Amino acid sequence: MKVTVIGGGFTGCMTALECAREGHEVSLWESADRLGGVLLDIKTENGTYFNGCHYLRQASVESLGWPDDFVEFPHEYGGVTALNNNGIRVLDDTAQPSIEGAAKLLDAPSIEDTALERLNAYGLCATDLIQWAKPFGDLAQLDWRCLGPMQLARLHFPEDVNVPRLKMESHRADQLLATPRRLRGQTADPAWLPKRGYSQLFNKLEKTLIDLGVSIRLRSPVKPSIEAGLFSLRSRTETINTDAVVWTSNPHPLLNRVFGKHLDTPPIFMKLLVGDLSKGSQLPVSPPYYWQVFDKSSCVVRLYVYELAGVMRFSAETFDIVDDNTAWRDLQRVMQICGLGDGHKLASVVKQSRYVNFSPSEFKAFETLTPRMLELGVIPGGWQHYGRVEKVRHIASLFHQFNKTHHGGCT
Repeated sequence: MKVTVIGGGFTGCMTALECAREGHEVSLWESADRLGGVLLDIKTENGTYFNGCHYLRQASVESLGWPDDFVEFPHEYGGVTALNNNGIRVLDDTAQPSIEGAAKLLDAPSIEDTALERLNAYGLCATDLIQWAKPFGDLAQLDWRCLGPMQLARLHFPEDVNVPRLKMESHRADQLLATPRRLRGQTADPAWLPKRGYSQLFNKLEKTLIDLGVSIRLRSPVKPSIEAGLFSLRSRTETINTDAVVWTSNPHPLLNRVFGKHLDTPPIFMKLLVGDLSKGSQLPVSPPYYWQVFDKSSCVVRLYVYELAGVMRFSAETFDIVDDNTAWRDLQRVMQICGLGDGHKLASVVKQSRYVNFSPSEFKAFETLTPRMLELGVIPGGWQHYGRVEKVRHIASLFHQFNKTHHGGCT
């Protein structure tokens, strides 16, 4: 079967890899000039840096089959919370906001509709959370699942000894309250990073795909359409003939041009600050390690420290709401709060637009349009899922369903 994969990020590459291994004739189309998408490293005259806090899970590493190319580490993290006038709280083993006092949940109408309704279920502390999260978008319009990447889907109340009991007694409380792993008797999950960076990893992955017979088309934007009731793909003047399409790229053109569904949730505007930790820094943690930051007086959202090419480096994500100098000052303050000291060197500031949010109606469209997509020979890219493993598994399940229904399971 001829399979066309749209999008050369990690999800698209892994989908192409699995389809090629199953014996399909695969082509991979990417509008950029190389594979990798958001995982591609940031390269500066001072060195190479990770493009944010990205790591791989066991399923991805096993699928690639190159264990020697990765370093395994325990996925450790912490949180910085400064949302009110009660000072700054820095805790390990929790990436959610750490709230003082007892958990007092309200009977909100729903915790599985909009992000705003879910946050309002936290009562008095919801005001600070909502104010902090405004740069992520209009919470009244965002689906509640968008709180996952913000680390706001659950809250941590460390002083409330009743939280374990509440979670046992109520499904609603279990969904809203967080318990650190150490209190659940669990250790940190294993994770993996490429030893030489993601750009080198994608160079090897591209060669592997080519060796498997995958046709890779770079600098090739693809336009979908419906012609005489049939799904059609074109890249510039070229018509793409295929039996199945796996659309892992941005869903906007597909849903808009083919189904008339306009996705109007705007992107999140962020900055990525990368650089080197000062030489001789005594780290309070074992890298790689990240802190999720909830500080109403700072634009910093996440701070990631790691070793790459023998150098201790950092990649920090901030809201794009202040100028670069202010963002750097904010970050230096957060680094001191986290115990990293000072004297660090900023290498680059990169502006980014992230299309990760969706509304409840858009989530519904992802779900309800899937059967029609499959009828047209289109496998959707799992856009509603947060993790890469979940996206790839979702695609694989739909692909095998499509293959069995339309081709009798034959390659």
